[in-house]
Amino acid sequence: MHVPVAASAGDVCCSGARHFYVLAVTGVLALCVPVILHRTEIHRAGVPVLTGPCENSAARIGLIVIRCTGKCWRNNRWDSRIMRPAPAIMRKILACLGRDQQARAIEATPAGLYRSTLLHGPKLGGCGRKRGGPPSD
Repeated sequence: MHVPVAASAGDVCCSGARHFYVLAVTGVLALCVPVILHRTEIHRAGVPVLTGPCENSAARIGLIVIRCTGKCWRNNRWDSRIMRPAPAIMRKILACLGRDQQARAIEATPAGLYRSTLLHGPKLGGCGRKRGGPPSD
């Protein structure tokens, strides 16, 4: 008979065929972000976790990407705990969550809200001479 496992913050856990990184645990709920296995391309909100040889089957993959989007609260009952990355990975994940939230806020602003400096700013190769109007002394 299968006995569900409770996780703590920083664990990579498996629920069915899906893997999650647990960010925080509150009572019976866990705040999680998805873990993607066998990934070669990295999303802007992805934190690669390079693992060495290990007895766990998921850790033998070599490259595990923790996707810092799609946070969700889940029941803290898991099929199994796969691995526990180093604490430095948690710091990278929290920094990546902040960067992604900032980028999403900028992308959500309507077009034309900010005036671009590329159109009216300094031009490369410009000599700074005055154009138009009366000559100045």
